[in-house]
Amino acid sequence: MPTRPSAHPYASSSTSSRIVRPSNPIHRLYPLFSGLTFHVITAKLETEVGRIYECIDDLGGRCVGVEECKIVVSAIKGRARLLRSLGKEWIDIKPIVTTGYIFDTYQLCLESASASNVESVPHLPPRSKYQVTFPIPSPVSNPSFPFPPKVPRLISSDEENDVKKPVLKRTRVSGGDGDGRNGTRGVKKQEIVEEGLVGGQNGDDKRGIKTEEWVEEGDMTLFDEDVRFEDIPALCCLRGSPLVCVNQDIVTAIKPIFQEREYEEAQQKNSNVLSYRRSLSVTVPRRLKSGKEAMKLLGVGDKVAQRIDEFLQSGYVAESEAILASSRFQALELFASVYTIGHHKAKDLYDRHYCRTLEDVRLHFEAVEEESPEVRMKDRLRRRKRGGMKQVEIVEEWIALKDELDAKIPREEVQEIADCVMEHLDVFIPGCEYTICGGYRRGKPQSNDVDVVFAPPKQDQDIGLLKDLYLRLSDLGIITHVLHVTHREEDVPIHASPQNFDNLDKAFVIFKLPGKGRLHRRVDLISAPRDRYASAVLSWSGSMMFERDLKRYAENERGYKFRAGLIKITTGEEFNLKTERDIFSFLGLRYVPPELRNADG
Repeated sequence: MPTRPSAHPYASSSTSSRIVRPSNPIHRLYPLFSGLTFHVITAKLETEVGRIYECIDDLGGRCVGVEECKIVVSAIKGRARLLRSLGKEWIDIKPIVTTGYIFDTYQLCLESASASNVESVPHLPPRSKYQVTFPIPSPVSNPSFPFPPKVPRLISSDEENDVKKPVLKRTRVSGGDGDGRNGTRGVKKQEIVEEGLVGGQNGDDKRGIKTEEWVEEGDMTLFDEDVRFEDIPALCCLRGSPLVCVNQDIVTAIKPIFQEREYEEAQQKNSNVLSYRRSLSVTVPRRLKSGKEAMKLLGVGDKVAQRIDEFLQSGYVAESEAILASSRFQALELFASVYTIGHHKAKDLYDRHYCRTLEDVRLHFEAVEEESPEVRMKDRLRRRKRGGMKQVEIVEEWIALKDELDAKIPREEVQEIADCVMEHLDVFIPGCEYTICGGYRRGKPQSNDVDVVFAPPKQDQDIGLLKDLYLRLSDLGIITHVLHVTHREEDVPIHASPQNFDNLDKAFVIFKLPGKGRLHRRVDLISAPRDRYASAVLSWSGSMMFERDLKRYAENERGYKFRAGLIKITTGEEFNLKTERDIFSFLGLRYVPPELRNADG
């Protein structure tokens, strides 16, 4: 790493003379280079090099050796000279930018700091504008052969048939939140595109590449109204489940029964609860007339049938009404809504530790914490920004922000959050592909949290990428709490473990978009290797019962475990496929569009 020169006056002829760096700045500059490391090639910089170092420092970046850097800054642009400065091993790996990238970014931050609108947040200028690129050398021409000779190629009969086939057309769906009642997405806009004109299933987005949804002939659709109930499959992955069904009021009326019983079981293994969940996950295309009719559906038993009859006759289910009115159930629901407190712990807090309010819960965790608040305070901020928060800290912070975290997130804000994530991911690796998963992808008008799954363009570029991202967003104040992180182990097969059930990099955080009036939101950031991206998207799209049945089908019918990837049970061999459609096809299933995976009632 070059020795940094000390700060000194600069000649007015300098290309950076338009920047005035105050000796005692009134405003703290927005750390737009946070998380970025630079290697500065000093050749031809002369008196500017000191200013470059200072600008990088002021914006939160660091100057390091070429081996550690993410970006190289250079005033020279010729490949031959850069080869001498960087070496052959780095010139085609490290992005190289001109000094204008540093100075223009600094100027943006200065203007933002002095703006009357204190909520103004600067954005990094597009790196491509400053990128140093090298022209692709033209092939050496031979005057004797101005055109390459044409070599005849034999075409197989299969290829000949392919050539004669008409161009396959697909419907590319964009926009709209549709309810999926006709087996396709309800959309505001559809455009027909020829296969081959758009790469795979991707379309350009503001940042990175956003996965698009396609509607194809042969995709799963809803059953016709005259379907025999006996013919409706029990497994969710073998049928479509729309966001809202015609019997939604019946489902809603019965739902509190299994919700209350979840607190009495350990780790949701009680067959009674699963029986209720499975019964209520079955969507039928017409209004139920009786419990007896419902019993024709696979998985619907006597108890559910009795409650269906009760609702159809009276308009309510007495047991559900009693549960909803119970102060115990209300307290358990309140406790379980706090991150890290599940059903079993909520019951323990109520029954064994006599907690009745969230303040009781907070005091309980504070009492059982071994370290005193004074000791914890020393590293509390670091844990909030870097990960490793203690459970007592998570509970305290969650309760303090609970009103905001409980507020539903509209679709427009979900997309804004994803755009913000991809903007800052683009700082490290441009062109990552991403999908907003969870309820948003299934068509919900509002979400409880946001799940963003992303993957870099090339294999193994994901290593360390998520950590760079959440540390940068923490430094910028966009991530306010890093609740929990998992890190993928390299060269370790996909496996389920209590620490990392799918061996993916994940950061569960509290997120707050820049700007006045923004609320704290729960966001899950999931980084997948390039070859496991489709599996990760599928496993994070939900719903819970759909994912459970997909795993069950894959294991029992095909002999594969599905853990954000397919593993052959007998051999342990992994199969990583390119798209969700490929995964469904591999398992012998019709593709179920995300908006028909709403199987949780």
